Amino acid sequence: MDKSILDSIVSTILPKEIYLYFEVVSITEQAEEVEIKLEEYAEFVPPQMSSLTNIVLDGFCNPLSLLHFSLNGKPLYLKLFRRRWKESGSDKHFSNQYNFHPQGVKATHECASFLKDEVGYTADEYVRHLIGS
Repeated sequence: MDKSILDSIVSTILPKEIYLYFEVVSITEQAEEVEIKLEEYAEFVPPQMSSLTNIVLDGFCNPLSLLHFSLNGKPLYLKLFRRRWKESGSDKHFSNQYNFHPQGVKATHECASFLKDEVGYTADEYVRHLIGS
């Protein structure tokens, strides 16, 4: 399949602010959920490191898993991996900070707002409703 078609599908599914900073590395469908794993693009070095010269990648921060609507009748989770950076020879780490979800809610802004306003569920209640427990 043409990469531009796949890119168009991904850009339609993902929130724009996530699509701009992260790339899809895998999609896994399980019996009760779908998970899209995303990694932050390497070119987005944290702003506080812009004046440093010996910047190196140092793995990833703990992933953030957010509910983002449903796909094929299953909850769709976006598992986001932010890159961790450091100055060579230092143990101090830096990473970009994003505002992808409302405070205290593990769902994207769009999903959390829709569920509360239109359906009357919180994100957790919606997942329980979808999987029938």
